[in-house]
Amino acid sequence: MFNKFTVSILLVAISLNFFIKPLDRSSLESSDYYLNTIKSLEEIKDNDKKYMVGDTIRVGWAKASLVPDFLAPMAGYGARKGQNYEGVNDSIWVRAVAFDNGINKSVYVSMDLLIVPPNLDRDKLLEGTPFKDSDVYFTASHTHSSIGGFLEGIAGEIFGGKYEDKNLDFITQRTKEAIMRAYDNIEVAKIGYAPIFASDFITNRLVGDSIGTYDPYIRLIKIIKDNGESAAIFSYSAHATCHGHEQKKISGDYPGKLINMLEETKEIDFAVYGAGAVGSMSPRTFKKDGDSKVREISGGLYDRILPAFRSIGVKYENILKSQKYDIELREQSFKINSFLIVRPWLFKFLVGDTPKYISSLRLGNLIMIGTPSDFSGELIAPIEKSISNKELNLIVNSFNGGYIGYITDDKWYDRTDINTYETYTMNWYGPYNGLYFSILIKKIIELNENN
Repeated sequence: MFNKFTVSILLVAISLNFFIKPLDRSSLESSDYYLNTIKSLEEIKDNDKKYMVGDTIRVGWAKASLVPDFLAPMAGYGARKGQNYEGVNDSIWVRAVAFDNGINKSVYVSMDLLIVPPNLDRDKLLEGTPFKDSDVYFTASHTHSSIGGFLEGIAGEIFGGKYEDKNLDFITQRTKEAIMRAYDNIEVAKIGYAPIFASDFITNRLVGDSIGTYDPYIRLIKIIKDNGESAAIFSYSAHATCHGHEQKKISGDYPGKLINMLEETKEIDFAVYGAGAVGSMSPRTFKKDGDSKVREISGGLYDRILPAFRSIGVKYENILKSQKYDIELREQSFKINSFLIVRPWLFKFLVGDTPKYISSLRLGNLIMIGTPSDFSGELIAPIEKSISNKELNLIVNSFNGGYIGYITDDKWYDRTDINTYETYTMNWYGPYNGLYFSILIKKIIELNENN
């Protein structure tokens, strides 16, 4: 006969087995998800130059406000506990830049949101526009002081407040407005690009700068229409977290302030920021309050961007192509320790599911690659060093419309003496994810290198 203690132990064991399972540490190269994804990339045929080269690229841009005329929760910090915003510190926007070379159309869309909503109805968004789903290159500013209420599931509610259809519908409507107006304004334009060294304003929050690295570059695209209008598209890898959870007013954080400063100049009519490889990266500031931090970093980046914008050479381009690459992943879960994970069904119940893909936008000799994640800045330098065609430039963005958590350098995966938020709490797809995505990005670059 079992005694009560034995029964209790058995019940606990059964319960644990129901919720917990061993962590799969099978090698990357032997995994079906890896082999299937690599095979699908190798079968892609339409990266040939004949599918990219058209007439001279025409460009147009527009923006639409994301400040709602109704109360909505703020997204970015669980400590806010889903509170509604209490005013507007500075405006937030969705910005779109449309491209057309007569053969292909693409549109770069950046939202002043925590992430691009993974549950965004693409059919509803693009109905009546000249774009199909694969034409849209999404990113976000990743401001932690924007509107929420668009993420479903328990985890979405923790970080973004209670979900309501009206919040997602509002974002969809305003994004569509920006896309349509951008395309209505396309004109022939010249395009140029340059990276700008700006290490003063970024730091590695995961392990510190003494043993960790970061991506120190502002990556700047200059566009000049034949009618004289100008635009700047740029990325940087410092998190937009100058404002903390105590901020109850809507704000675009330092990217929003920086855009406003650039658009007040005579040289730049329109500016748009897309988060770079922000995983593990924080803004480096010496001020105490949020507004002072915003002014410090935006002012510092402004001083680097404006002279560079003036000096960047531009030329007519005719290579244009955007794509989506569907990918497979290891089973999704929360990591408990180096040996155990929460069962995937429980993860899905708490977090939900998300589109899984990498996106790209080829623009002349520049390729932009969008990841469904907070992609670590530590992974950028090795990827760039692998590019054999030195005329091909690279921008890696986070938040392409899916969201799979953080992708970090694999050497930190099992470390418990560091900030484990990114490697445990927000690392949802197991070991070797840093290597996996680095390989996938390199493969996509290879598809473009010879064209």
